[in-house]
Amino acid sequence: MAWLRDIDKWFAEAVLPFAANYRAYARKLTRDAVEAEDLVQEAYAKVLGVPDWRGLERPERFVLTIIRNLAFERVRRAKVIGIRQIGVLEMETLPDPTPDAYAVASAREELQRVIEAVERLPEQCRRVVMLRKMEGLSPGQIAVRLNLSISTVEKHLAKGLALLTKALAADESRRIGVKASTWRKRAIKTETR
Repeated sequence: MAWLRDIDKWFAEAVLPFAANYRAYARKLTRDAVEAEDLVQEAYAKVLGVPDWRGLERPERFVLTIIRNLAFERVRRAKVIGIRQIGVLEMETLPDPTPDAYAVASAREELQRVIEAVERLPEQCRRVVMLRKMEGLSPGQIAVRLNLSISTVEKHLAKGLALLTKALAADESRRIGVKASTWRKRAIKTETR
């Protein structure tokens, strides 16, 4: 097929294989098969009109975005719209729940502090805490595995968690210089029990 342009070949290889996804998404937005097909065809026309089509890394996502934008545009222009359609379109504008870089870095830092605090626990407390909190074993299962009484396991667990909470509170206070930190409040609660 020598008469096909490069953009036609690209469109057939990178865009058209996802046609069923486009139609399903458009139907979800419009709740009408005919209007959904119109949205998809209009999106195809817009994609074929993009001057820098070679630079599109994920053309299928680009087409879905165009379909969503076209659906919003139609709702804005419509004089009467269904309440269900508004709900569907509002759901599409929810923020991305993926944590940002700061949240990821903070979580990694806190995880590293917890790991270091667990490693500083007395050996028997550390083993009991790890089996209970990391592996999810019950005190009875831990008692069997470590050949201890359930009462001893519970005492090691309580002691280990109290030491862990105090260590994390002290670490957080040193790190940010705040006396009433989250971990410190937890440490105070465990001391008063």
